[in-house]
This record gives sequence, C-alpha cells and structure tokens, in this order.
Amino acid sequence: MDIFNARLAEVTNSGEYFVGFNETLKAMRKGMAKLVIIADDTNVGMKAEIEKKAKSKKVEVLVFSGSMQELGCACGKSFTVSCMTITDPLAAGTICSLVDGC
Repeated sequence: MDIFNARLAEVTNSGEYFVGFNETLKAMRKGMAKLVIIADDTNVGMKAEIEKKAKSKKVEVLVFSGSMQELGCACGKSFTVSCMTITDPLAAGTICSLVDGC
C-alpha cells in the first residue's frame, strides 16, 4: 500500500487527475479518464454508476482498499474523496501495474 500511495502522490503532484463523483463522470464523458479509483466505502449506488459508465467507456476501475478519508489523504486532500480519475495514460499504467487484475 505504501508504494501505491507514493505513486498516487506523484500523480496528484502532476495535476493530471480529478477528484469527486461528478468530476469523474465528466472526465469519462469527455474521454479523458484513463483509470478510475473508487474508495471502498463509497455509496453502493455511486459505485455502480461509476462502474457502469467506466465499462461503457472501456476505462479501468480500481477499488481502493481504504476509506474515502484515506483516499483523500492519499490524494493530499483534507477532505474525503469517494473517487478519482487519472487522465495521464503513463501514470494510470504505473498505478495499474501495482495492482493485480488491472
């Protein structure tokens, strides 16, 4: 998890990401999303909507093994983050390579 958080911090420093439910959906709608990360404790309905949209856009989805608070901290935010999207293909590939099944 430490390596994953370190890579996520690098992505957030690059600025090629969006946080939040609406921003994630918008990025997918515009074709910008390369990887979506959802906090484990995100509302089931929100999770389902994001996963459905991602599947239709052929975007990989990872479920973060921590809470929304922990995902917020991993992103360097002082608030909870239900989901985020990474728009840089290289960064998305790097994070994906750290997780089985991606």
